[in-house]
Amino acid sequence: MKKLIIITSIILFAACKSNKKIAQNKPFAYQLIAQSTLHGNGAEGFKPGLYKIIDKKQWQDFLKKMNTVNNESSKFDFDNPDFDKYMIVAIFDKVLPYGGVKFYIDKVENTRDTIEFVTKHKEPEGQMSIQVMNQPYILIKIKKTDKALVVSNM
Repeated sequence: MKKLIIITSIILFAACKSNKKIAQNKPFAYQLIAQSTLHGNGAEGFKPGLYKIIDKKQWQDFLKKMNTVNNESSKFDFDNPDFDKYMIVAIFDKVLPYGGVKFYIDKVENTRDTIEFVTKHKEPEGQMSIQVMNQPYILIKIKKTDKALVVSNM
């Protein structure tokens, strides 16, 4: 009987440990500000990845960089954030030699320590892609957090 209890405990412990990430995944809300592409052939200077903007100065510097080639910020569906409560997350893809790609957040994994933004591409179907240098990006507003922000599947 003692062996049965010990074996059952080990199996339950192992099962709980392997589902740790799933069990801690909580719903995550964000506001989409923009989902578009830069057309400056990388002249704006954004490397692929995630950028976290946590105050007004960083926001102003970010807007200036975004508007280097075109007035990109005119596309934003957004008012200035309350940086006491919110932060801006910008996710940039690599510069692509063709257009028509849809770049989007597929899901968000919200665990105890991290928030992971899983991004996806959707290539144009049944049509010729436009030969144009562009860099897809996503801009969202989230509640301020101390968790590590991660992007994957880029």
